[in-house]
Amino acid sequence: MDTGDSTLEVRLAELDAPDEALSRALLEAEAADHPVRLAYAGQERDRYGRALAQVHVQDEAGGETWLQARLVESGAARVLSHADNRAAARDLLVLEAFARDQRRGLWANPAHAVRDTHPDALAQDIGSVQLVEGRVVEATQLRSGRIYLNFGADYRTDFTVMIEAEDAPAFIEAGLGPDALETRRIRVRGWIEDENGPMIRIDHPERIEVLVD
Repeated sequence: MDTGDSTLEVRLAELDAPDEALSRALLEAEAADHPVRLAYAGQERDRYGRALAQVHVQDEAGGETWLQARLVESGAARVLSHADNRAAARDLLVLEAFARDQRRGLWANPAHAVRDTHPDALAQDIGSVQLVEGRVVEATQLRSGRIYLNFGADYRTDFTVMIEAEDAPAFIEAGLGPDALETRRIRVRGWIEDENGPMIRIDHPERIEVLVD
């Protein structure tokens, strides 16, 4: 952004764009050479000094287009909230579901499809951000307070979701504690790590969607 006094680099909050060409094309079409308004609803700068904002593109008639929503509903980006930036996650997830059902944009590409919980398949995705969907076989909170959601009979090899003890109260308050999630089908998103099989760590409730059986 040209602010008049300087140039400000803006990172669009709560988004992940795995298809750079797709997202760049829409950004250029929607926002290039247009005035924009930034809205903050969480941490305002990342560690690189970039603004973390919801971006609203203004038109000549005085109207605005919410840029994050346009990217998500067109399938040019997917939702990836963070503990310090998640105020719009629920609204964006609704738009993402529509785009995914309609196979818009990145959702037409099998490379970006929602993964199942098979550990051998997920091993190919370690080190990347993915959406993973499956049924919680066992949900356990240890004495330490840490929560594990296991998606197979062998926690040492099967896919697992882990919630640290300090983050667990927020999940329980949101109705997403172990008792509520055991046997439920859920969708979770985040970085896949290799720790006793493929694992995703999550630190805020918006990273979990409880699905209808």
